[in-house]
Amino acid sequence: MSRHLTLPHNELCAAYTAGQSTIALARRYGCSPTSVAKYLRAGGVAIRRARFTPVSVDAARLRRAYLDERRPIAVIAAMFGVAPSTIGNKRRQYGIPPRSRR
Repeated sequence: MSRHLTLPHNELCAAYTAGQSTIALARRYGCSPTSVAKYLRAGGVAIRRARFTPVSVDAARLRRAYLDERRPIAVIAAMFGVAPSTIGNKRRQYGIPPRSRR
């Protein structure tokens, strides 16, 4: 059973053009980001592209911290300001081998 949803158009458009994301607006109004985007498009508002930007992690610094200094991945992630999973992904991307457990 689908429910009919009415969102405040002017408020929605103003918040989105002021910089709020469809995810934040969906949380505010208790609906999905897809519904918010649909309402915005219907109102003539152009939807922004996702703001994910590639993270720059220096390969030499990562190699040194991971292999030479044997720092934990969580510590290395904090050094670069990224998630630990990003460090694992970059390590594989740069061909840095996994450490031995000693």
